[in-house]
Amino acid sequence: MSNNLNGIDVAALEQFAQEVAANPAKGETRFNVKTKWEHQTRTVATVSHYSLGGEKHERHFEIAADEPPELLGANTAPNPQELLMAALNACLSVGYVANAAAMGIKIEKLEIETDGKLDLRGFLGLDENINPGYDEVTYVVRIETGAPREQVEQLHKVVSKTSVNLANFAKPIRMIPTLEVLKG
Repeated sequence: MSNNLNGIDVAALEQFAQEVAANPAKGETRFNVKTKWEHQTRTVATVSHYSLGGEKHERHFEIAADEPPELLGANTAPNPQELLMAALNACLSVGYVANAAAMGIKIEKLEIETDGKLDLRGFLGLDENINPGYDEVTYVVRIETGAPREQVEQLHKVVSKTSVNLANFAKPIRMIPTLEVLKG
């Protein structure tokens, strides 16, 4: 088996997994995003760092969000729901590519399409019995590979069991809000 498959350094992946297994603190990861409102429905989120195993790593990315005109925005960026689905798809993609590499599966092409329906009566506060979020989200994974179907099905099971964002979608997360009111 090649040491680099699907762009993944398989030996480095295996070594990292062994290190985390031997010392779970090395796998503790914290992500942070700060979002600022710009105008109308547009926001810009900034990613400036994350920590892995207690060590802080600096980086810089900006992620814009906006709503389409029909939802009172200027349509300058994807809306928060599209970004949420993009985050799910990106996380699943990492899971498929990395796990496929570890299993010796070469992926020729990978595409994930996600769809969800919202009832805006919940968001607008028009009916307290309506969930403002999704009741159901569907996704389709399209993989082109020469691997046997049974091996691809095993890959799918592994990714479904270990995807961070799939787990975030599939179960409640305890949210701990804090409100800070600043004087203007």
